[in-house]
Amino acid sequence: MKFSGENIFTSLIVLVMALAIFEARNFILIVQVYPVLAAGATLILALSLLVTEVIRIKAGRPAEARSGTTMDITSEEEPTLAKYKGAGEVMAWILGMCLSIWLIGWLLGITTFLVAYLIFKAHSRWFVIPVLVVVMLVVLFYLDKLLEVFWPQGPLMRLLDLPIF
Repeated sequence: MKFSGENIFTSLIVLVMALAIFEARNFILIVQVYPVLAAGATLILALSLLVTEVIRIKAGRPAEARSGTTMDITSEEEPTLAKYKGAGEVMAWILGMCLSIWLIGWLLGITTFLVAYLIFKAHSRWFVIPVLVVVMLVVLFYLDKLLEVFWPQGPLMRLLDLPIF
């Protein structure tokens, strides 16, 4: 049985998430909630991906037969170059999210990022965007009440001194 680089990376994700859950056991109960939930969900998804990959490898199906995991290249550029462009685009979105969180604060930065991503990258329909933003804000509101989380403000928000964020 031969694992691809994708499977090795997924195995590393499983290892890191298992270590995160292991380390979270040393935290007080209220602080354990977020790391265990986030790492637990990621661990379950990564393990399910690995199990399906092992089943696929044992069945002898080629990697190209997987749906949703291969990149469709419609231009004349090399596949490697297209993969680098795709990875660069993902990194740009992540850096943009980090920059918005740093600049305008956690809550407003995440909300701004979600709206921008849904409009420009996901090309979501106009009625989906408000629903997803409201769901995210409700989840963050209840996390705030449950965990008594302090949402840090960015330098721009401190400069404007807005009390609601």
